[in-house]
Amino acid sequence: MTVFENLDYMVISLGSGLLVVTVLTLVVRMASLPLLLRAQRAARQRALATVGGGASPDGFSAAAVGELVLGVGGAIGLALLLLGDFVSGFDVLIQPIGIGSVGAFALARELDIPAGTAQLWLLVGGIPILALWVLLWLLTQRNLLNVRMPAGSWPSPSTRGRLVGLFLLRVVLGVFVPVGVVVAALLFQAVAVVTSWRLRSAAAPVPLQPAPYGPPSPYAQTVQSAQPVPYVPPVPASPPAQPSAHVPTQADRSAGAAPQVAYQELHPNEPRTIAGYQLLGRIGSGGMGTVYLARREGAATQVALKTIHPELLDHAELLRRFEREAEVLAMVSGAYTARVLDAGVDAGRPYLAMELLDGRPLDVHLREQGPIRSPEALRALALALAVALSGVHRLGLVHRDLKPANIMLTTAGPRLLDFGIAAIVDGTRLTRTGGGPGTLTYMAPEQFGDEPVGPTADVWAWACCVVCAAHGTSPFAATSTGAVIRRIVDTGPEPAGLEAVQALDPALAAAVGRALTADPAGRPADGAALVELLTAHQGPGHTLPDVNTVRDQITQGWRTLAL
Repeated sequence: MTVFENLDYMVISLGSGLLVVTVLTLVVRMASLPLLLRAQRAARQRALATVGGGASPDGFSAAAVGELVLGVGGAIGLALLLLGDFVSGFDVLIQPIGIGSVGAFALARELDIPAGTAQLWLLVGGIPILALWVLLWLLTQRNLLNVRMPAGSWPSPSTRGRLVGLFLLRVVLGVFVPVGVVVAALLFQAVAVVTSWRLRSAAAPVPLQPAPYGPPSPYAQTVQSAQPVPYVPPVPASPPAQPSAHVPTQADRSAGAAPQVAYQELHPNEPRTIAGYQLLGRIGSGGMGTVYLARREGAATQVALKTIHPELLDHAELLRRFEREAEVLAMVSGAYTARVLDAGVDAGRPYLAMELLDGRPLDVHLREQGPIRSPEALRALALALAVALSGVHRLGLVHRDLKPANIMLTTAGPRLLDFGIAAIVDGTRLTRTGGGPGTLTYMAPEQFGDEPVGPTADVWAWACCVVCAAHGTSPFAATSTGAVIRRIVDTGPEPAGLEAVQALDPALAAAVGRALTADPAGRPADGAALVELLTAHQGPGHTLPDVNTVRDQITQGWRTLAL
């Protein structure tokens, strides 16, 4: 055969061999995907612990060894398969690409071509595959080590030295192992890049863009803003050691009053700085952690800095919950939700810096001032919460604990808070430790069974919160746990609560009634459907109003509420 005939033969046979290698490799990689995800999370946590001075997570060695065994074992198994020459094209894929290696001479004999031509074909076909493999590996490492990491982790000499050594090792191995093994390694690495990018996206701050049916964010992604805005978080606050500071109203804000926040002085044993933030006082404390009033050193902006209690740092489940909360909060930042400004680990202690918000939670407002009596303010609250839920659900998340304590009434409008038990709709991040998440009187009927919980559970809780805002209590409140559950799954909501909404806004009451349908299929499907339902008959010609119209309606209605 001529050289061109040999080339045609090699291309055809190579295609069949590559198809077999690709299918086998992807099957193995997909089957071992959970191992890859654990190894990537552990690698990131080890880097965080190393920079922060803490210990490496216990699961790192097992995950890393598992990936190493899978890679080496898979490469050996594939090489043995290629040696068997079961498929046309394996005779090419078993050859290494190294210059002067026996692979070129073996290929030359196999195809009856000159050794120089065989070497050229191996170089032209193998070097791009090798180069792409090592580049994707570097990109994976950058995603894992460079995003949301303490300063100095990625550019540190130790990290650079390790990466350079591993880079050179991969280049040497790629030159002397069969081309088919390098192809399989490339496919493995392509999957690793995708999973590391998803991890990076979850950890990185979301760009502040206007969300559907909501205003653009007024707060920059950095904490170097010029105006401090106080925040009262949804954690049980300890009794103040000093008189509470004044909580501003909307009139105060328009008059230019300096906003303040109630807080306690730090205990002698509490830290004074965390990750470059100066702690000014303690806002509140719960069973899991403490929220501090803090300020970045050298800046005037104040933030709410949340961290885990020191005695719980060895509690693996709590650390996972805290990490999940940081990831979810960073993802859902948008209209009518609180924004995450920074997150990381300092000296082995994880922290989460959030924007400060004025005002107070809805449950506190109802307890101190009673139900909302302004129809415009009630509709503004309902519409703003629907907008916030539309952003949550658009990301494939379910809040799962929407209640008045997690709704902050600020002078700029309501804000939805506390996504600590939010879960991906497909269940991959669903918390199943210690009972079902949620607050009983705001839980949908399906949350008491084994069925998957989707966005319609948040729609149900939205309706309960609207009724509570107008009536003062949840429509399913009762004197005992059993009575609450019977009301939710059997007898239905308290009529007096629905009548309170009906008296203020009949159209809103109709939407609430639909949202409290026992069958999830009968409710609006998600937050976006709620927004559509609440605004369907307000635009010209019965069309949906645009973003600015919805924003203006919320703003104008909210001004009628006395905070």
